[in-house]
Amino acid sequence: MRTALAYSRGFKRLVLLFTLTWGIKFLSVSAPPSSSSTVFYAQQSGAMDPLNGPRFSAVQYMADSLVMAVTKCSTVPQAWGSLIRPSDRIGIKVSASGRSVSGTHPAVVEAIARGLMALGVPRNHIIVWDRNLEDLIAAGYTLKSPYYVLRWIDPAEGYDTQNMVSSPVVGKLIWGDSRFGKRKEARLADLLSDGDQLSSQSFYAKILTREVDKIINVPSLADSYLTGIQGALVNMTLQNLDNWRRFTQGSGASYIAEIYADEVIRPKVVLTVLDGLILQFAGGPYPNPNYTTVKNTLFASLDPVAIDVTAIRLIDAMRILNHLPKCRDMTGYVQSASQMGIGHAEEKDIILKQIGAGNVQ
Repeated sequence: MRTALAYSRGFKRLVLLFTLTWGIKFLSVSAPPSSSSTVFYAQQSGAMDPLNGPRFSAVQYMADSLVMAVTKCSTVPQAWGSLIRPSDRIGIKVSASGRSVSGTHPAVVEAIARGLMALGVPRNHIIVWDRNLEDLIAAGYTLKSPYYVLRWIDPAEGYDTQNMVSSPVVGKLIWGDSRFGKRKEARLADLLSDGDQLSSQSFYAKILTREVDKIINVPSLADSYLTGIQGALVNMTLQNLDNWRRFTQGSGASYIAEIYADEVIRPKVVLTVLDGLILQFAGGPYPNPNYTTVKNTLFASLDPVAIDVTAIRLIDAMRILNHLPKCRDMTGYVQSASQMGIGHAEEKDIILKQIGAGNVQ
């Protein structure tokens, strides 16, 4: 599959080599342990108020406890300092398509941002982003937050034409794709006589390739009719590409793992935090309150694959109870990621470790 995807590497490889060499004192975050991976979780009863949403004090406690557990540090600044430098530009990638119902909750992001600021990271170096501004606003994010800068991907100028994913899977361009309507830039093989514009190329968001040095990936615990779950791998790949729909079904979905492994993504992601305050088990990735249940839980791991395996198990448990087909059947890319060494996909290789009181079923 590697030969099917073409990336712009060159200079970035030299930079990555220098970064890894210079940052040897930091935790190894690009690969999980060879024998097993640990998914830590914190659960606080009543963390989600039925009327007012997340209780921030509970969320802050859970977020702080998790980062200290993952890094084995005794203070929050030490914990974040083992993952990043105060001078780094930090991206917090959220999943806002579920909006206020099942999207990544702003309280979780604020708790993470407060921890980063305790380390000394300035507000203007903390970028919170997703694809659409409308989804971000509907999820409760604000342009005036004192803890982060809110960003989204502009369809016309937000994609980096120097960082491309090319594959045999062809997609139909629509509004929102960077080259929609730009037929002079398309290959002859990507044009149809009936007027549709096809492309075998996708471009990464500039926020990802140019504006952040390290990333905290914060997906939400929700299903997706496109990819089974709206999890860690999907949140970092499809949500940062244009012409992404070609990677959502059939053989195209198998490329999700390949894309995550690219040097513009995998080495930058220092931690994955799964927002499990609410679990949405059907209707995703868009909001559907009829298919949600309160979990009051946050998860964290250095292994994004183990996070996705945990999400699949929890979502499928609810789908089975409601006589729905398992989402696992659409998540073959998670196994592909495991085969590529990105993380562990077998339950026997994943340790689920509780932090504080509570128990996740």
